[in-house]
Amino acid sequence: MFEILNRLPDRLKRITTGTELIREIDGLRFIAIFTVLIQHLHERFVRNTVIQFATPVEDNVLAFVATRGFVGVYVFFIISGFILCLPFAAKRMAGATEMKLKNYYVRRLTRLEPPYIIWMSIMFVAFIFFKHQSFTEYLPHYFANLTYTHGLIYQGWSLINPATWTLEVEVQFYVLAPFMAWGFFSIKNKVVRRATMVAFIFVFMVVQQYFEFFRLPWYLTVLGYLHYFLTGFIITDIYLCDWKVRPRRNTIYDFVALAALVIVIMIWDWEFNFVDRLAEAVLFFVFFYAVFRGNYANRFVTNRWIMSIGGMCYTIYLLHLPLAEFLMILTRKLQITNYYEVNILVQALIFLPLVFVVSVISFLLFEKPFMNKDWPKVVLDLFKSKTRSTL
Repeated sequence: MFEILNRLPDRLKRITTGTELIREIDGLRFIAIFTVLIQHLHERFVRNTVIQFATPVEDNVLAFVATRGFVGVYVFFIISGFILCLPFAAKRMAGATEMKLKNYYVRRLTRLEPPYIIWMSIMFVAFIFFKHQSFTEYLPHYFANLTYTHGLIYQGWSLINPATWTLEVEVQFYVLAPFMAWGFFSIKNKVVRRATMVAFIFVFMVVQQYFEFFRLPWYLTVLGYLHYFLTGFIITDIYLCDWKVRPRRNTIYDFVALAALVIVIMIWDWEFNFVDRLAEAVLFFVFFYAVFRGNYANRFVTNRWIMSIGGMCYTIYLLHLPLAEFLMILTRKLQITNYYEVNILVQALIFLPLVFVVSVISFLLFEKPFMNKDWPKVVLDLFKSKTRSTL
């Protein structure tokens, strides 16, 4: 058993194509998915529990922190900005004059769509049967989910898997990313380029504030979050230009990373004050920068277990919300004292291992095979071979 567990992180390691594995990114994905898991567990627990807590949940410090899972969503957006920008920025800075978009879009489609279709289809069937919903009424919602247009059409979260709204935002950015990266990195002088990106982010955030893009109907589109993706562009610039070799690390950055994360958790709210939003964008940049430059923070995010869990965050993200709903059916009456802290810890000790086990199996079956960029060719060759053998 110990040997199996020891080898598991290697089994879960993502397959990368065309670029090196940036270990810090998978570790940051862990931080992002963990905060999302805790928020959604907290919400379902408080909504379903029969416990009369000793003190109001609204006044509980741990509950306050648990509700800040949105921070993880923003971390995901910054990571996407970094990852999607990286190949185009590197090619443009090397003097390339052609973007070659076909491979990029095909790769996005073949990498992400199959596991998404599989799990959304399973959840749709489960939704209809277990919640006794109308097939014909919810079929349009299902197709809107599969085409990443649910937020645009219905101006609301998916009824089948609400968390997938962020994937729709990501897909919208996938379309824009090559053109924006190519445009920004056409500026040769790095000081001018970075100043241009910072200025663009600031001006765009002013426009966001004026038109309130953080509210419906824009809330479920990339317009509400573009500044986070572009923060990832700036980190890409630093990574390519300043960290060509391993960046020098200093423990002071560990304190900076922790302080930035704590402060952004404390100031984030649903009021969307412009000064706070601007501060959040700066703090997220500082957090990412410090994680790359710190000693202990870097060791944490590059730990093989942290990386392996972060690397399968897509599967975890797709599965965790239905699992949380299912778990509450079984544990809503479970009570250990009447203190929120004790009971949410017990729920987490049940929920997190459950999500991990189910996600490991699902990742190995339904996601990792599609990380091989040649899987469509392999399937096509196998089909041709089977066809010939039957003729």
